[in-house]
Amino acid sequence: MEASDQKVHLTCAEISNLWDTYINDSVVICILTHFLHSVEDPEVKPLLEFTIEVAESHLKDISTIYEQEGIAKPEGFPVEKHVNLSAPRLFSDIFYMEYMQHMSKFGLTSHSSAIATSSRDDIRALFEKFHSQATEINREITTLMKKKGVYIRPPYMNYPKKVDFVDQQYFLTGWFGKKRPLLGNEVNHLYLTSLHNELGKSTLLGFAQVAQDPDLKTYFYSGVQLCGKILRESHHVLMESNVPNSMTWDSTVSDSNDPPYSDRLMLFVVGILSQLGIAAYGFALSLSMRRDVGALYSGFILRALTYSEDGAQMIIERGWLEQPPMFVDRERLIKGEE
Repeated sequence: MEASDQKVHLTCAEISNLWDTYINDSVVICILTHFLHSVEDPEVKPLLEFTIEVAESHLKDISTIYEQEGIAKPEGFPVEKHVNLSAPRLFSDIFYMEYMQHMSKFGLTSHSSAIATSSRDDIRALFEKFHSQATEINREITTLMKKKGVYIRPPYMNYPKKVDFVDQQYFLTGWFGKKRPLLGNEVNHLYLTSLHNELGKSTLLGFAQVAQDPDLKTYFYSGVQLCGKILRESHHVLMESNVPNSMTWDSTVSDSNDPPYSDRLMLFVVGILSQLGIAAYGFALSLSMRRDVGALYSGFILRALTYSEDGAQMIIERGWLEQPPMFVDRERLIKGEE
């Protein structure tokens, strides 16, 4: 550790990672607070309580750093402004578990990235703690889902019996002629794509039912249709290789039209899910060696980017987008416009 490490200014990576974590954890607290208020399963409730407690501790830890560094604390999403506890439940306890598992995976990924890009020892230690907590949440929720028989495993495959090398060009083909069977990695990411879009489809369907803004209703429902298209195309590729599809979560959405969350919060959550999808498709694309599968993910990325941009424009038009940390606009400063 450098002698003056604690006095070194935070880097752009550290500032951005702290800001993103603060905003995202404030969203998690809002979503899970209504889950906790309406949960029925006594085994799910303690996990919701623990996850909220962890997210709240993150806000306190980051607020302390902001105070020490003289950085303005973001507003985020206060529960009292964005959660309606009098609204009936919109999703089932199974959905609550699936949502927590999905968000814990996001936490593992984002905190790992923050560790890798942090320079100061205290910031690295903070994100190492956050990563450890996300690991615990993921482990506990996965164990509970297995116990209840609702955990969906990736497809099984035969064990490799010998070392082999590719000696035919058809290994890379996929549009015309003979197609080779899918690789384990390719199946895994198609499976993950299906799970992500099943969760997204259920979330968007619920939000479309309860959104107060007619434009948001239309936007959310168009997302339901987009997820459906991606699911059908992913399942088609799996079926060609005789690989079973993952189950759907449509049945976990209630018939309520009373909003448990603000329109702003729901639109932001959909934005997060879109960003996660884009990142997942990009990673899957980099590992897909069959050309048709790679092209499939390229199409998914383009559609998700378009959908995400439409949502971002709606957030900005309504004055709902809190500006992330940004470098000073020197040109405007020189002109005296700042």
